[in-house]
Amino acid sequence: MAGVLALLWFAGLGGLGWRALGGAGSSVSGAAFRELVAAGRVERVVLRDGGNVQAWLRGGQQVRVRLPDRAVTPDSALTAQLEARNVNLRFERRSPWLGVALNVLPVALFLALWVGVPLGLLALGVAWRRRGRAARVNVAEG
Repeated sequence: MAGVLALLWFAGLGGLGWRALGGAGSSVSGAAFRELVAAGRVERVVLRDGGNVQAWLRGGQQVRVRLPDRAVTPDSALTAQLEARNVNLRFERRSPWLGVALNVLPVALFLALWVGVPLGLLALGVAWRRRGRAARVNVAEG
């Protein structure tokens, strides 16, 4: 358990360091993003569930924007404005697998501890007992 916590701690520190070094791009407000779109500076946009928007400006700069959920739907005014400016537009949904895996993990650990460990100990005991019987039989025959 301590090893897992240490790994999570160092992964978090690594993520913070990567973000501090500029790997995650800069962040702009929703109003500033709309101004960039109106000015024609946006080249490509990825709209994700939860209002997370990632945009690439002309010149290669990457920016992140946090918008309300209703603003990142295919029929919103923002998407119409982006399409009118011929911006490369893509919608992405979050994968549900991480949530499923995190919900199954406690059940799997419970079963491993309360079913797997006793069954493993029982199997070891049976193997030890068979080995002891085989050794006694061989001595008696010899």
